[in-house]
Amino acid sequence: MPPPSGTARQAGEDFDMRTVEVQDLTRPFPGGSGYATPVPPTVITARTISEFEEIRDAWIKMQQHPNSDIDQYLIMTKSLPGVLRPHVVMVHRNGQPEAILVGRLEKTRINLRLGYRNVLSPQVRSLTFIYGGLLGRLSHEGAEILAHAILTALNGKEADVAFFNHLRAGSPLYDALRRQLRFLSRDYFPMLQEHRAMTVPGSADEFWHRLSPKVRKNQRWQAKKLLNDHGGDVQVRCFRKPGELNPMIRDVEQVAAKTYQRGLGVGFADNEITRSQLKLKAEKGWLRTYVLYVAGRPCAFWLGTLYCGTFHSDSMGYDPEFSKYSPGMYLIIRIIEGFCERESAAEISAIDFGLGDAQYKEMLGDIHWNDVSFYVFARSSRGVALNVLRTPVALVDQTSKSVLQKTQLIQRVKTAWRNRVRNENAK
Repeated sequence: MPPPSGTARQAGEDFDMRTVEVQDLTRPFPGGSGYATPVPPTVITARTISEFEEIRDAWIKMQQHPNSDIDQYLIMTKSLPGVLRPHVVMVHRNGQPEAILVGRLEKTRINLRLGYRNVLSPQVRSLTFIYGGLLGRLSHEGAEILAHAILTALNGKEADVAFFNHLRAGSPLYDALRRQLRFLSRDYFPMLQEHRAMTVPGSADEFWHRLSPKVRKNQRWQAKKLLNDHGGDVQVRCFRKPGELNPMIRDVEQVAAKTYQRGLGVGFADNEITRSQLKLKAEKGWLRTYVLYVAGRPCAFWLGTLYCGTFHSDSMGYDPEFSKYSPGMYLIIRIIEGFCERESAAEISAIDFGLGDAQYKEMLGDIHWNDVSFYVFARSSRGVALNVLRTPVALVDQTSKSVLQKTQLIQRVKTAWRNRVRNENAK
């Protein structure tokens, strides 16, 4: 989803924390006769920053993804326009925290798209659960309780919709929500995307051996041509410290301004929110931004976050003037070769290529799974109307994509559209 719009109000205003208790099934004592006294699982929902103190310790122990790191989350909650308050839910089992679902209540828009083009953008109050926001190990029973808590909040008119941003398909929470949803609350066209990652090999030779002979030949040929055509004046620089932020942002923005992503309103953008995120990452030691320079000129970048041993890809781009050399791919390969070195390998064990699929991800990745983004609509007149409005647009969009996929035309259409956007952006 694009950044939310609207005017932020004081986090937690007019909201109190609630505890939802759900009766557990009575179970026999293990190895004994008779039945245990049921201990009802509880769900604690934090709706203000101050209420985080009750769940902070458990959150910090569970966090594994930079998006849901508590410090990163607080920065985004305070900075993003349209955010009304936090909405973070924790499941307790037998007095112990089992899982946390990280989200926020915001005023935003549901963008009804056909391809890259917006058809309608109705404004909504959304409980938005962030990408990477499910922490801990959620059991099937805990998932049922958590799904019930989310539906209770929606039916209590806290929001018009709940949006789950790239939840892993087939996860207990996804399955629990699908079981509990009624006809008018269900999203009939969830957005399924393949997600790819790779384990970092033990050596650069092992990395090259993973690639197909055709890919190895093409990449070596393009690298040689890039070096020969520019007298070997090709360098890769890594930015990671707070004092390096200004030159890094300057050089990345110089490239990002020319990309098709900029024309679509996505990717890297030099703004206050981006700078606050980068500052936090640099101070925490997470920042890894790589820029490719040709004759001193920035022509490609890969911006990422090193967190818990995984390099998370945030954004990348290249100057189309250098497209014949595939500078983005050249940069990616040089970086991965660096990750394979002994010192780096101890620090970086995997690369998460981030949201969406692409040819280079398929070529490099050795791990993949499916993510699903979907809405849950409140059982209110507005929630039902939003579902009725969205369903036919989503039907046409997904049917068109399916036809293009089967006829193997989708990549051509994407390329043509991106070239058009890039050309318009360059004017």
